[in-house]
Amino acid sequence: MFELGGKTALVTGASGGIGAAIARSLHAQGATVALHGTRREALDALAAELGARAHVVTCSFTDRAAVEKLIPEVEAALGGLDILVNNAGSTRDG
Repeated sequence: MFELGGKTALVTGASGGIGAAIARSLHAQGATVALHGTRREALDALAAELGARAHVVTCSFTDRAAVEKLIPEVEAALGGLDILVNNAGSTRDG
């Protein structure tokens, strides 16, 4: 496909489904991947699966203060940010 060595990606909603698949694909292409979500255990499991070049960040997009810290946290931890995948979402069933 393409080479992403030296690039850093943040994938929101990476704790399962499409987000986890995107994170796996970016990682397979050489990117360092920040895995975002609210389900810490699922993110930790994905990070363990990926091994090196995976970093977990958690916050709820319902918490404005936490969201405002998300990008700076990733940049500080990983030395920058090149790719942002906005995958997180939620539903209100009922």
